[in-house]
Parts: sequence; structure tokens; C-alpha cells
Amino acid sequence: MQKLNSMVLLLLFSFLANAEQSYQAPLVKESLLLDLAATDIAVAVGERGHVLIKSSADDFTQVTVPTTTTLTAVTLVEQQIWAVGHDATILHSADAGNTWQVQMSAPEMERPFLDVLFFDSQHGVAIGAYGLFYRTLDGGNSWLAERHAEFLDPYDREYLEQVRLEDEEFYQQELNSILPHLNRVRRIDENTLLLAGEAGLLAKSTDKGKTWERLNVDYTGSFFDVVQLNSNIMVAAGLRGNVFVSDDGEQWDYVNTCSAATVNSIIERDDAVYFIGNNGVKVKAKLPMATSTYDPYAAPVNCEPAAGISVSQTQSKSALLNAAMINGQLFVTAADGIYSLSLD
Repeated sequence: MQKLNSMVLLLLFSFLANAEQSYQAPLVKESLLLDLAATDIAVAVGERGHVLIKSSADDFTQVTVPTTTTLTAVTLVEQQIWAVGHDATILHSADAGNTWQVQMSAPEMERPFLDVLFFDSQHGVAIGAYGLFYRTLDGGNSWLAERHAEFLDPYDREYLEQVRLEDEEFYQQELNSILPHLNRVRRIDENTLLLAGEAGLLAKSTDKGKTWERLNVDYTGSFFDVVQLNSNIMVAAGLRGNVFVSDDGEQWDYVNTCSAATVNSIIERDDAVYFIGNNGVKVKAKLPMATSTYDPYAAPVNCEPAAGISVSQTQSKSALLNAAMINGQLFVTAADGIYSLSLD
């Protein structure tokens, strides 16, 4: 009986020790994959802790990581990889994905990270829902939370400043509850960042995200990506296919694509900008982009896209989420996996 009990305890211990290991899925390359990053290696991440690695000419192969939570974003610095996701999870690999460690996990926060960016092997930031913003200066051994009231619209900031005069503790509670979702952060140069988020949020930082300036856009929907083109024109896109451009960050003009599919990522190629999004939609906008008058109440019937705009759709019509160039081919992560994609 004692021997039986010992065996049961051993099996239970083994189960608990492996409970947070990602499941090796036979059809993982056809599962929901949310982000992709590539240098000398390529890494894709997605639902249930799925992580796929591609080296040289090899195909994508799933590796085991110490989580089953959905991973939403990934970044690379040489052979080091950081992946972030739900339950405020941050994973790290120092050896090109062979072994992994959990650097942060806080399910009690009930907030996912949605993007991650590293300036070098030591300094990085992770952003997410409800203003979630963490920074590391030691390669992720420690992560410190930051709150940026600059992400709020002027009316909310004015309200909060009044609250702060009366009660600092309540101010912090309110700030924590009304900060918008932070969806995407892009590095423009050594110190400059652009950020896209909920409720019309576009912001710029010139000091690696320590302070931010909210950019004024006449739009209250969510942005899911923002880039600065080689021409220095800024382009932002998001909910229901809305696209805006600016050459100075102050005046933003609307680009009418006549597509209502939410845009998830922006890709610059030669003389055009491409937008990929839900329902397998691909939008091509020739440069320079023609702008239109923004009318949020315009009926979609008989819509005329701006000059130089063309819209197509993949055969599967699955949501296209992120993209990266790998060995001269454009690969996308999508609701139905990872595969090469022709933009034209």
C-alpha cells in the first residue's frame, strides 16, 4: 500500500511539473499564430504557448516552452528571444529557442501583454492591455512597471490632475483603471518610438519610451499598427480598415480604402504600402498615398477608394496578423497558421 501511494505521489508530481509545458501539437503550423520575428532565425508564437523556430533552410518546428498561455508577440536580439502574452507572461530564451525560462507571470492581474521591443540585449519594454507597460534594464531578470498618463486624452488627464490634488492614492487607482490598451510599439531610430493603441491613441517618444507625447488624431477607434516610412511619412491603421497618414505627427489625413476589414499590420515595399487584416484582406496603397475627407458616418454603398488603392483577399479568408521577411519571402502569421504570402 505504501509503495502504491509512493507511485501515485510520483505520478502526481510528474504531472504538476509538466502541467505548464506547452503541448506538442501535430497541426501546430495550422493553428492560431499571432506574431513573427526574424533575423538569422525566425520565431512565431501563438495560442496555447505555441512557439515555432525556423533556422536556415529548415522548416518551422515547434519547441517546448514553460507555459500553455497564449503568446501574442515576440522579438529577437541576435540569439536571444523574448515572447509575451496573456497572464502578463514574459518568456526568454538565451540560446535561439533551445531552452526557455519564465521571466514574469502575473495571472492575478488579468491583463495580457500585446507587444514587446528590445533596444539591445539588456534594455527592453513590454506593453499591453489597460496601459500595461513594463521595462527591463538587465535582460529581463527584473521587470519594473511604469504608468504613462500621457497616453490619455486631454480631458481624462485634466480630470486626473484634479483627483491628484486631492488624493494621490485614488489618482493611482483611477490611472490604472482608465489607461487605454497599448497594442503596438515600433522603433524608428535609436531613441524614437511610435505607439498605437485604443481609443485613437497614437504616441511618440524620443527617449526610449520614458516619456510620451500623444499625437492628435481626429479618430476615436483603435489603432493596431503605426509605422514611419522611408520617406518619413507616418502611417497608422486599425479598426474597420481606417488608415491615417501624417508628415509631421500633427496633421493626420484619412486614406479611404473602402475596406471595412480591421487592419492588423502595415508593410512597406518599394513604391507601395500594404495593409493586412481580418478576413484575409490585403490592401495595396501606391506611394505617395492619396488622402480623402474623413467621414465616420459615410455609407459603404458606392464607396470610391482613394487613387492608387487596390483590395484583394486570400482564398482562406482567415485573419492575417503579422508578417516578416524570411530568406527573401514574406511570411505571415494568421488564424490558420503560418505560410508565405504574395502581396500582389
